Amino acid sequence: MEGIRIIAGSLRGRVIPFSNRRYADADITPQKVKGAIFSMIGEWLRGKSFLDLYAGSGQVGLEALSRGAEPVVLNEMDTARFKFISTCIERFGPLPSATILNLPAARALELLHEKGSSFDYIFLDPPYRKSQDADDPYRAIMEKAGALDLLAPGGEIIVQHYSEITPDEIIGRYSARSVKRYGKTTLTVYS
Repeated sequence: MEGIRIIAGSLRGRVIPFSNRRYADADITPQKVKGAIFSMIGEWLRGKSFLDLYAGSGQVGLEALSRGAEPVVLNEMDTARFKFISTCIERFGPLPSATILNLPAARALELLHEKGSSFDYIFLDPPYRKSQDADDPYRAIMEKAGALDLLAPGGEIIVQHYSEITPDEIIGRYSARSVKRYGKTTLTVYS
């Protein structure tokens, strides 16, 4: 994929010129799945805060920003992808509601806690584990988010994962409330 289009909002139609070949064949959220995320949580996010903890191309966090979420934090540990997202944000114009971090996910959560942040939506799309026996990246990070009290009251954690993997129904203080499958990709929403 050579470009990802923002679907709705103030940045609607803008193209994020991300090439997964250029960035270590990074998996990116398909447009259909991205549309489903915002159908599930709300088309318009004015007054809502959003954390994209594994930002990759930046498209989900930028979509949330375009739909009025404020503040939006995008965290991407890979330095090349972090620089790509930074360049996109600069190119799209002044986006004062956007913050981008270049940290391991657990450290980003600690930093956000230190700053007193909490989020209405936390989006988790870590590199897919494709075996039930593989390490579970969702459990540790969700438990840490819970321990640091980063989810605002009434907030939701959206986990994007490989459809053949079933995350636990209860993780830390959060329970799965909805599961939607889109081919090889599934979205599980916790609250």
